[in-house]
Amino acid sequence: MIDGDTFTVSDGRTIRVLGIDSCEIGTVQGDSAKLSAEGDLKYSPITLTAEPGVDTDQYGHHLRYVQAGNGNEDFGLEMVQWDHTGVHQGHNDASPAYIQQLYGKDLTYAMSPPSGRECGGPSTPVSSGSDVDVYVDTDDDDVNMPDGALTGGYCARKWWC
Repeated sequence: MIDGDTFTVSDGRTIRVLGIDSCEIGTVQGDSAKLSAEGDLKYSPITLTAEPGVDTDQYGHHLRYVQAGNGNEDFGLEMVQWDHTGVHQGHNDASPAYIQQLYGKDLTYAMSPPSGRECGGPSTPVSSGSDVDVYVDTDDDDVNMPDGALTGGYCARKWWC
């Protein structure tokens, strides 16, 4: 996985998912988008479908709709339900009908529709004493919980944060 909306397939092609735009790597939600995409795609069979008349973007990425898993769930519709991914703004090569489906999911599930993309600030790696980095949101825009669980973006006194 390159990020939440771009990945490389076994034949070496880079695929950019039509219709969606995930937060960039290096932001709190961008890292979350990549992890979410890996969970959905890494060990699942995927089906790539081209939009008629659309092949690649300006970077040479192949633009495709992506269905994942044995039930062929639509990957874009799954990702846009989370605030790390929104409907691609600007020139969008996805079909108008598909874009409307994406907006419908965004309005239903996003915490701050219709943006669907709340990337947060830069992610900060924190040593966890294992082989896995843990990222902590260091933005100052977090609301403190009444019991003081969150302070300055860090979770205090609660192991499950």
